[in-house]
Amino acid sequence: MKKLITILIVALSTSIYAQEQCGTDALMMGIPRNQRMMPPPEVDLDTAEVITIPLVFHIVHLGEPIGEGTNISDEQIQSSVDALNEDFRKIEGTNGDGLGVDTKIEFCLASRSPDNLPTTGILRHDGSDLIYSDTFAGQSIYEEYVTTGVTSMSGFSNPNGVPATHMKDVYGCWDLDDYLNIWVVSEIEGNNGGNGIQGFSYIGFNNIQCDGGPVVLYNRVGTIGNIKSGTLNRTVTHELGHNFLLYHTFGFGGSSCTETNCETQGDQVCDTPPTTPNYGCSPNSCPDAQVNNYMDYTSPTCRNTFTQGQTERMRNEIWTSKGGYTQSLGCIPVTDVDGGISNMAILNPNCNTTFDVTITLANFGIEELTNPTITLTNGSSQQTSDIELSLLGGETFTTTIEFTSLFSSTIEADVVFEQSEDFITNNTNSTDFIYEDGNTLKIELSPDVWSNELDWELLDEDGEIVMFGGDYPVFSQDSTFVDEVCLFGSCYTFNLYDSNGDGMCSIDLDGDGNCDIFYDAFLRITLNDEVIFELTDVDDMDFGSQLTFEFCDEVVDCVGDVDGDNKVSVTDVMTMLSQIGCVQIQNPCPADLNGDGVVNSDDLFIVLSNYGNNCSAAVLIEEFTEMNVMKVYSDVPVGFYDLSGRWVSSDEGTLRSGIYILIEKRDGSVVQSKIFIQ
Repeated sequence: MKKLITILIVALSTSIYAQEQCGTDALMMGIPRNQRMMPPPEVDLDTAEVITIPLVFHIVHLGEPIGEGTNISDEQIQSSVDALNEDFRKIEGTNGDGLGVDTKIEFCLASRSPDNLPTTGILRHDGSDLIYSDTFAGQSIYEEYVTTGVTSMSGFSNPNGVPATHMKDVYGCWDLDDYLNIWVVSEIEGNNGGNGIQGFSYIGFNNIQCDGGPVVLYNRVGTIGNIKSGTLNRTVTHELGHNFLLYHTFGFGGSSCTETNCETQGDQVCDTPPTTPNYGCSPNSCPDAQVNNYMDYTSPTCRNTFTQGQTERMRNEIWTSKGGYTQSLGCIPVTDVDGGISNMAILNPNCNTTFDVTITLANFGIEELTNPTITLTNGSSQQTSDIELSLLGGETFTTTIEFTSLFSSTIEADVVFEQSEDFITNNTNSTDFIYEDGNTLKIELSPDVWSNELDWELLDEDGEIVMFGGDYPVFSQDSTFVDEVCLFGSCYTFNLYDSNGDGMCSIDLDGDGNCDIFYDAFLRITLNDEVIFELTDVDDMDFGSQLTFEFCDEVVDCVGDVDGDNKVSVTDVMTMLSQIGCVQIQNPCPADLNGDGVVNSDDLFIVLSNYGNNCSAAVLIEEFTEMNVMKVYSDVPVGFYDLSGRWVSSDEGTLRSGIYILIEKRDGSVVQSKIFIQ
């Protein structure tokens, strides 16, 4: 029986490329010789059948909108599939057009689900609440995905991450005989998506529940989007090589520059020269090393080769374990003409009543689709957006549409293309909008030239990560990166790290902590549009390896703030007037401030009596207007006032049509005011 091994790909720290290193040599050395792979049969690649493998990508993100942070876009996933096909098919003119062979193995994103429904082959799982709790050797284990990500190790008292096997069991996988499941994660063993382990995979297929399938960091997938260290990401290629039964070219444990039996030593492939691990594009210690092989640790700029022997080993594993996927319908679309909405998301919870709805359109069929119209609906509110767009078969397109909702509700989306479709049940989608009173934090960062050196995080008072960013593309000094999040009353710590130790200074010539070359870098943190921290002075740019800023926010009950902009102003009055007469039983009535089930003059008076209040993040600033004064003092003349507090008339008969404040005196000293509608 073939032994299944886990390979850990560990990255060493460099600015341009994180070199990989194996972490389980000792485990591999324990495999009995007679359980290792025998030489596979020879294959004539000129006549060999092309093996097409349907891929399903599981994106285990941290709750970000699609295309941001760890929730990478459909387009980034597609670029990874394109790169795989370049590498495995040795496509001319691409990075895969190297010294090796065309393996006749290619890939597609699954277009048909196990239930014979259209799909993009991309499944998204919010891992922000994924935990692992267990007991091992009398010790309690508690790991949070949001804190340390995943680990390949399980059955240890300190696994340093949620075991990948647990993650896969929680979210489930698609039929392992018809699909190859790839898992994209936020971090591995606490590396925050940075240096350290970049991915891992079983050697050979593992059909035990959902254990099979490589695990790869989100920023090591694809060639566009949220990627790390250049555009030649080949980590997925490397991990699939392991999945198809390839070892590293340097084998396991005790690698050397000599082999006495190439079928049982090293990587057990005879046309890959014996070697120790190589990290650059030149041999490290073995002069005959094949540094361009995908299964070494060399830079992606020189990795472009699978050999004939490696190809025979991979193809034999696929045929033996999966029958060449010849029975799978995963790559065959359900119908020719079919478009729809594959994903829809809103960042929740939200403290803004105007927000972005992220929608991914997909062409699930074969024929081209053009010019979709998207309709968003929220109860009685409806908004339509026309998009000039052409989608070829299998393509996706992600867009954001600004929408307004004054209350928590379900937002529904519907798309219609110019073409008549065969399958319309996937043209609609919905997601919940959750509104909570809170404060909007905005982080604006324009980095220095060495943008890839910067990383930042926002921690709450329990030390939990609220959001994070950084590792920007190098030479992004002319770009400004903006991130927003809602805060709901706590104390926070913002940390900005620089791996080179010179902060946001481009060049400190003499290393004295004073910046000599500066490219208008800045950091600005605002809370409800109020600047609470700013770094712009060149003298402060060289802050070393870490900058820390601590602050607290306070959620203030802003009575009368109907539109949720943290102040009571004329827009709240207009919103209130537009909802006069709304009955809660028939419709949602967000302007029903006193909760009596109907929007009337009593609710309008609440707005007017709080007019001018500004609810900031830390302090409720009360700016008393003439309207406030009229409520307090008894010497205010009786009569009718307009909404700005100006006296109009004492005679009802002289009033034009409109809404007024009526001031009355009772008992000689108490001022009474009420809304009067003429």
